[in-house]
Amino acid sequence: MELDRSEGAIVPLPKTHGTGLSPQTVQTLIDARGIRHIADSGFTLIELMVALLILAILLAVAVPSLLGISRSANGRVAQANSNTALLASQTLFYTSGGQFQPTSTMTTSLGATQRNLVFHPGASSNHSQVSVYVAPDHNALIMAVQSNSTKDCWYTIVNGTSEPATLRTPYRTLPAAVLATGTFFGEAKAPVRGAAPTCSASAVRPARSGSVAYQRGRFPSL
Repeated sequence: MELDRSEGAIVPLPKTHGTGLSPQTVQTLIDARGIRHIADSGFTLIELMVALLILAILLAVAVPSLLGISRSANGRVAQANSNTALLASQTLFYTSGGQFQPTSTMTTSLGATQRNLVFHPGASSNHSQVSVYVAPDHNALIMAVQSNSTKDCWYTIVNGTSEPATLRTPYRTLPAAVLATGTFFGEAKAPVRGAAPTCSASAVRPARSGSVAYQRGRFPSL
């Protein structure tokens, strides 16, 4: 027989009938069983499959949206830099007596006015580089800027007078409407697979449905 010695009294503790266990021992076993039940509880295979299915649906919806947002943001940065370069080139056009300076001089002059951008006659490989080409008659200018991640190419074409589609110049690949006097904008989307074509003002890409477009007044949206 167990004795309860709490508070100075000695009182026999009753035992459970037929088990020979004290109430404290029984309660301990009950608590341990509850702990094991909690530890053994978990997700069933069906619950896991449903959770994975829901996750797959969410990813299928979210990933294209995120890619579209990224592509749009990259395009806007490239367009903004193109517009900055355009304003700087127009200022130089008027201060040079209504003509564009030769390409080498033009890139140096633009770089002196816009130090956050890099101007050069070669190809653009990111949205901070501006490829520059000045027509032989110094009446027209082409600039190209490539988006960082998407590798889309954005063209700005400024014609002080109409330009001929002369061989060995980028004007030979432009649509007839873009050879007229005025300011035109172009977009050349990079292919989904494979290396993106060079983004160069001296080698603009010919118009092609769905991948290369030109228009007056603002950039296309392909």
